[in-house]
Amino acid sequence: MLDVDMDCSATESGWFELKAYITNYGNGPAVWERDVTQAWPCHGDIGGYRPYASTNHLARCGYINTFVFEQGACSIHSFYEAELNK
Repeated sequence: MLDVDMDCSATESGWFELKAYITNYGNGPAVWERDVTQAWPCHGDIGGYRPYASTNHLARCGYINTFVFEQGACSIHSFYEAELNK
């Protein structure tokens, strides 16, 4: 069994924002990921509805969050489900 310990106390209802930062983007300067409109809800065995709108990806604390660079696709899975599907 996988034991995961994470402090989610500083999140907004268990959610936090993130954005990719790429340092080698087409041999040019480093860039931030462009704004996204995230799908609602996210898919996965946990999934969920983000608590507010944002131009960043919104992830659920304590779970495996998967996003597509500069796109709104998202899925949220439990660590337990990931361990079962090895």
